[in-house]
Amino acid sequence: MTKSLINQKHFFSLLFFALLLAMPINSYAQTNTNISNNNGKSRISISNNGKDFKIEYEGDITLSNDDTDIVAISSGGFIEIERSSFGNRRRIVIESDRNGNLIKKYFEGRTEKNFTPEGQKWLAEVLQEIVRTTTIGAESRVNRFYNNGGANAVLTEIKRIESDYVKAAYFKLLLNKTLNNNDLVNVIDTAGNEIESDHYLASILTSNQKAFLSSNQTITAYINAAKSLESDHYITNVLKKVINDKSISDSQMDSLLEIATNINSDHYVTQVLTEVMDSRALNSQNISKIISLSKDIQSDHYKTQVLKKVINDKSLPSNAYNEFLNTLSDIKSDHYISIVINELIDNVGSSSGRYSLNKLLDVVKNSVGSDHYAATIYMKIANQNLSDDQLVSALNSLTHIQSDHSMSQALMAFANKVKNSPERVKSAYRAAAKSIGSDHYYGRAVKAID
Repeated sequence: MTKSLINQKHFFSLLFFALLLAMPINSYAQTNTNISNNNGKSRISISNNGKDFKIEYEGDITLSNDDTDIVAISSGGFIEIERSSFGNRRRIVIESDRNGNLIKKYFEGRTEKNFTPEGQKWLAEVLQEIVRTTTIGAESRVNRFYNNGGANAVLTEIKRIESDYVKAAYFKLLLNKTLNNNDLVNVIDTAGNEIESDHYLASILTSNQKAFLSSNQTITAYINAAKSLESDHYITNVLKKVINDKSISDSQMDSLLEIATNINSDHYVTQVLTEVMDSRALNSQNISKIISLSKDIQSDHYKTQVLKKVINDKSLPSNAYNEFLNTLSDIKSDHYISIVINELIDNVGSSSGRYSLNKLLDVVKNSVGSDHYAATIYMKIANQNLSDDQLVSALNSLTHIQSDHSMSQALMAFANKVKNSPERVKSAYRAAAKSIGSDHYYGRAVKAID
């Protein structure tokens, strides 16, 4: 029985090992690329499934039209390509002399061989891989594809490239060309679909924004591409650059801020909205968008930061204040909502006509649960230049405060104004005082206006 069990285990071990060997080696393939630049020299190291490339070059390199040969290097430039594959090492060195003539050398191991035909054949092979994993010859290749087939030909080649770094370089070279509206839409769409790295996609979206945002079609494509960004950091960077572009109209800005709905972090949403307020004059259109986006902020702390900045912007249109007040009910913390309301009263006053005091009183009554914070707000309102009607409204609103202590404090803050007001204001004060249950606090409140 034991021997049978051992044999069975041995059988399954051998079966697993056989299956492992049968699996395609490529399934374990992984390409690692390292790039460095120093004093004009570029070094590229590529490791791919046991095959290692080392490339060092300086100067502008031009490839043949079929990408099988190097036909020119700028004066004083060079390129050295070394490849190791399972212990076998080959190397090519090509230098440009002062007259622009190319000196080509080919090595197998440490032994120099004839460049023609052995070296030429090997160069043709490795260049097919190099041109799609590095930016070597990128400018000449983009020029060639563009001259032969326009932007679409370049985009077709970009789709064959695996590295996001190389794709981004090709996109930027293409954007230096004269592109029509359809070309720009295709470039933006392709970038959004082809580039997985947020870093490289963001670098493209911020590289030529004036052209990208030149029409409704390109703006739509731009928004869709930006929505494929997953990093809140990079979305914010893209939006900040858009916001600071003064050539973008408020109508365009309204559309572009839709990108911000993809930001999950309250911190980064706050950065975007703050950037809008720092860089642009507020009007009915963009303040509505800011207020709308602030509703998506879950943190009372960050929401308060945004709303305080809205309050402190002296260019805020009068008709935007009531819309602003509607957002206060989204703040859950009595502490933070009282900060915003007190800031509003400090900066605008409650009788300026820029917003409805009754609307503000409704917010306090329905959204501030703490008697202490509610009383603090009423005490600040009492210090404003109020009309008789506003005094009556404020006094009538006070009765929702349950604490006799807080109620008496808030009520007595109005006493000096009530003393010099018509009888109807005094009647409203006395009526509010009757909601105080404690004889002690009731007596103090009534005595304050006698």
